[in-house]
Amino acid sequence: MAASRLTVGGEKVEAADLWSEHREELESKHKELSPQQFRVFVADRSAQLITDKIAETLLYQRAKLRMPEGMNKKIDEYTDSDIRKTVTADYGGVQRRYEKALEKQGRSLDAVREQLRRQIIISSFLEAEVRPKVAEPTRAGLYEAFQNNIEAWRRPARRSMSLIDVRVGEFMPKDVVAPTREQSDAAKAEARGKIEAARSELRAGAAFAEVARKYSHGLHAEDGGQWGWVTKEGVRDRFVPAVEALDKLEAGQISNIVETADDLFLVRCDELQPEVEPDFQSVQPELKELYFRREYNRLIVELVAELRKNARVEPEDLSSFHALVVQEALASVVATGG
Repeated sequence: MAASRLTVGGEKVEAADLWSEHREELESKHKELSPQQFRVFVADRSAQLITDKIAETLLYQRAKLRMPEGMNKKIDEYTDSDIRKTVTADYGGVQRRYEKALEKQGRSLDAVREQLRRQIIISSFLEAEVRPKVAEPTRAGLYEAFQNNIEAWRRPARRSMSLIDVRVGEFMPKDVVAPTREQSDAAKAEARGKIEAARSELRAGAAFAEVARKYSHGLHAEDGGQWGWVTKEGVRDRFVPAVEALDKLEAGQISNIVETADDLFLVRCDELQPEVEPDFQSVQPELKELYFRREYNRLIVELVAELRKNARVEPEDLSSFHALVVQEALASVVATGG
């Protein structure tokens, strides 16, 4: 029989509670993945949640022992402040709305408050105990990290695009499944007439956005044809020729007519950001932050490993508890119709 609870240093963790803070993620993945992929996701994520819960519990227990006298009142104030911010930002300042949202997730305000308290206690402990142990990086070490990851700092040129997209299919007879050669030629001729009319208006000084609203069939026509930053990899195949034309333009330039079997395009480069070559001096602050985060997390992992060596975690074999966590997650999705 699968173990229904985990005990970490005397503190009980119920299998049913592991997914309580992750309902939205669970339901989102259930809609997004196939049944088989979803089961794999639940199994992998459940294992991670168990590991995280053991680490959090061990850190909390150590943090409680090291917590200075008189901190409880301050922690309660921080907790209430966080809850007020959430209620104000997401629920119009009405606490009851927040409570109802929590009820739909199977959680209570008291449970949220307790979890926030734990997080604040753990964070305060780690800042006091672990942060001072992170050594300052040497310039040589930072430069080596920069050289080893130089491609990650390189920023290729990018262009922002506006597009007039005249589609041949819009001029085909609506009730014809397989148009004749004559019908196709007539549709292409009409589409070309429209794109040439658009080009003439642009050459006469009309605003690109207004011409796009008038002539374009694209999804962004109502936005004046604005696509924002684009790459060939980020668009559907039919728009690749338009992006290839964009890549040859300077800011403010408009292309010649770009013609494919199904579309005629006029492309405008709205903005050009040139390629940025990485510079060690300019990325040093980010390198230092990355170094700090890596070392900080490494020391936390080491601390958790040390705490776990001396802690009593039951059952020792977590496979049965893991099986029940997975079962609870799958059952909860079925129960909510997710």
